[in-house]
Amino acid sequence: MVTTAGPVITAQMDGYLIEERLLDHIMIQVSDKGSGILEIAFHERDQRFLSQFCAAQQAQWLHEAMLHVDAGCPLETPDGKTAWITDEALPNPKSSIKAMRPARQEHDLPPGLEFLMRN
Repeated sequence: MVTTAGPVITAQMDGYLIEERLLDHIMIQVSDKGSGILEIAFHERDQRFLSQFCAAQQAQWLHEAMLHVDAGCPLETPDGKTAWITDEALPNPKSSIKAMRPARQEHDLPPGLEFLMRN
């Protein structure tokens, strides 16, 4: 899984996609376990609400969530950034900006940049 900032291990989806009103704002965690293995589970904070439903019903919802994830449903990181599932992580683009070294002598500085001189 990746975001625009790079790879992430955990993302989530809103349960609204599975059972509109009943699971609205119930977060389903998607965790990358490596080697292409994803684990799907309800967020820990929602366990109290979910305890009123039988294990078979919860398993059915998680199965539906996996189908949605396989189909490319919207995911987000816990801090709200958009995330995607990819076959391989994209490398971070290298910046074309190079750091300037501090000037050592007056003649190293172009006119107007004398303020960069070391004292």
